[in-house]
Amino acid sequence: MMKILLVSPNVESLPDPVFPLGLAYITASLKRNRIRYQVLDLGFVEDYEAAIDSAITSFQPDIIGLSLRNLDNVSYPNYISYLPFYRQVVQILRRQSKGLIVVGGSGFSLMPEEVLGYLGADLGIAGEGEISLIKLINNLKSKKNVYDSIIPSIIGGPSELIENLDVLPIPDRSGFDNSAYLKWGGMGNIQTKRGCPFRCIYCTYPIIEGKRVRLRNPRLICDEIESMLEYGIDSLFFVDNIFNHPIDHAQAICQEIIRRNLPVKWSCYVNPRFITPKLIELMLSSGCTGLEFGSDAANKTMLVNLGKNFTVNDLSEVSAICKKSGLPFCHNLLLGGPGETMETVHQTLDKITNMSPTAVICMIGIRVFPKTRLSLIAMEEGMIGPEEDFLNPVFYLSPAIENEILSFMEGFSRENPTWIFPGLNINITVELQKKLRRFGIKGPLWEHMKIGERFRKRDH
Repeated sequence: MMKILLVSPNVESLPDPVFPLGLAYITASLKRNRIRYQVLDLGFVEDYEAAIDSAITSFQPDIIGLSLRNLDNVSYPNYISYLPFYRQVVQILRRQSKGLIVVGGSGFSLMPEEVLGYLGADLGIAGEGEISLIKLINNLKSKKNVYDSIIPSIIGGPSELIENLDVLPIPDRSGFDNSAYLKWGGMGNIQTKRGCPFRCIYCTYPIIEGKRVRLRNPRLICDEIESMLEYGIDSLFFVDNIFNHPIDHAQAICQEIIRRNLPVKWSCYVNPRFITPKLIELMLSSGCTGLEFGSDAANKTMLVNLGKNFTVNDLSEVSAICKKSGLPFCHNLLLGGPGETMETVHQTLDKITNMSPTAVICMIGIRVFPKTRLSLIAMEEGMIGPEEDFLNPVFYLSPAIENEILSFMEGFSRENPTWIFPGLNINITVELQKKLRRFGIKGPLWEHMKIGERFRKRDH
């Protein structure tokens, strides 16, 4: 019987260690098809080489599946690439096993050929792997040696998206350290849909998941929540690119949580255009503790330039709705896109400040990925060339602000302690995160910025 070792090499701990949901979907698919597998999660491992050696020696896998969630931290100027570590993992696997090394995951799917070549793996699965991996295994079962006729290549992709997500089994979390993810990550993660129909110029969701939205049945979503509760996971984050579109689907999920009286707290990403008082009421009643708006800007010109489908007035209205209901909310900003000037930056900062959010997460510069509209804009403006190596960091930062923005934001941050600047390591550090989690605080850390502020003052 063919044996599959599934490896999660994602060891990033900021803003939180994130449970490898994609790999849990894969394990559930393998279990359903009665394929023998084992999971090796490096997320909380101190000696990576020893852990890999132990897994290889004890299990002797025929295929090793490596799931890459992210290629880097997409933060400027303190950019971190995860690729060198991934390549090190592949090299260790090569030394210790003769198994076929197959790479997949959302990060891999952004640049499959380039990543496969860089890592030196055997095969890659682009896009959704639950069915593609089973097909690969079945094709290899007839071969005496899994290396027969194998050359480095990519399978899967946009043409093999799973039309009906309800045919997939609920993610199998049994092979992972759920208690560690809950303690140090503060929440479990769950997906209610795949695909994104919107046109943000930088976004990779349509590339990875397609442009057409495919919805999961709210009953199956709540079945999954019940299975998570069995592991003690009572704090959740809906990882959809946008939870609240379509509105009726979001409402149905909230209503099913309420109907079952599921004892969970949860939060999510939302689009400001699809918020209604009724939805907010259902969210609160079903355990919602906070909303993250993908606002990006609060200036008319920049919202248009970034491809957003809402207005500054929409942002003001949803902020007022959240404040009135008492629901914590956060605006995520992306400064430095095409057409950005210091004037538009000031307008965005002033508008957002006046909306009195619980917190703001502010990124400076936008990571450019191939096949996005931003990559075409960057090419037209001569920032990048037609043969650009996107594995190395490429950030779009408007020339009109590049000489001023970093020093200005450092000063601004001192006056605004509830603003988080990941690229500058301001108001979010591993030390602060661990202090908050040690006190049993769950959910996104931005919901607890005022507590974090007390910790920072105590340290000084």
